[in-house]
Amino acid sequence: MTHRARWSRRLDAVCADPSLFRLVLHPVVDVAAGRIAGYEVLSRFPSTIPTEDWFVAARTLGRDADLDKVVLRGALRLLDRLPHGAFLTVNASPTSLSDPEVMSILRAQDLTGVVLELTEHAACDPRDLVEPLAVLRARGAIVALDDVGTGHSGLLRMAVVRPEILKIDLQLVRGLEGDLVKRSLVQFLGECAGRLDAWIIAEGVETVAELDVLRGMGVPLVQGFLLARPGDDFAGLGTEAMRMLHRPERPALDPVRRSGDLARRTKTSRSVSAAVRVAVEDCAPVVVVDVEDVPRVIVLPGHRPGERPRVEPVDIRLAPETPVSEAAGRALARAAGVRFDPLVCTDSTGRYVGVVGVEDVVLDLAADPTAGYRRQPWRMGA
Repeated sequence: MTHRARWSRRLDAVCADPSLFRLVLHPVVDVAAGRIAGYEVLSRFPSTIPTEDWFVAARTLGRDADLDKVVLRGALRLLDRLPHGAFLTVNASPTSLSDPEVMSILRAQDLTGVVLELTEHAACDPRDLVEPLAVLRARGAIVALDDVGTGHSGLLRMAVVRPEILKIDLQLVRGLEGDLVKRSLVQFLGECAGRLDAWIIAEGVETVAELDVLRGMGVPLVQGFLLARPGDDFAGLGTEAMRMLHRPERPALDPVRRSGDLARRTKTSRSVSAAVRVAVEDCAPVVVVDVEDVPRVIVLPGHRPGERPRVEPVDIRLAPETPVSEAAGRALARAAGVRFDPLVCTDSTGRYVGVVGVEDVVLDLAADPTAGYRRQPWRMGA
């Protein structure tokens, strides 16, 4: 039997019987808050053959979508058990998004809290991703680019896809404490993330030295065996990981003003229709929250008498500790039509805190234009 035939039979078996493989969960850690921010779903296939070889074989045989379908079905079932305030990362090849069955699986699910991670191994025209990603974002998905800095996850794909998360490849993380060039590249990618209003996640963190350098650079989210290994359930952080994360850091040289200082609580509603009525009556923003007080959309009153309120998705969530200067940069990174809309502030569990007016941000910066620029963490709010 040929090599291709053997792999074809293996893929046929797994696709026909999903019980032949299992899914594990690898935590993504918020190093500032000292908690798990999310979990990445990883596949473990039968035999001693590395997982990566399965996906390489599927790609070689033109069966990326076949393997992605069976894995995505299993991964999305885990949403029912996802801890509150955490995200769930599922992986898919960019080329699989052209498959109607893959898109059907994703569209059938409320993707709020789901990070769709585009694996970097497959080459495709990034413009082909714009339409399917718009559909999935409308369902609530957040888009991540995997292994940024290597392979096909280059600057053009970043510019076209406009991901909400950039994952720095472990090859750039490995040994960066002694490599100025690697640190400079991480810094550059962090600045790109800031321009995109994106989170940044450093993968493959395995030593305390790597963790310390990343924390010192302001990288907010990390993933690696140092803090947590993949497991069969939604496990919390271990005692040793908590000890490493709660070691005292040297305080910043200058005080940095935070977005939470400018946040003001508005009225909230559970339905858009009710929020629209209140926005008209009060001529003030109303935030629509779900049953767990997580903001979903913001209703903004019209600028002129009789103008119908606008209903906009909550596209930016600021953490209370986000520097005011960073809030300004993220506001201005938005499209022109919504650039001066209020920013929504949430706590570490995703619950609504208040809104931050862009005018207040500008006035605050005008009082001290240098405040907050000493250290720029590359993160979105919790």
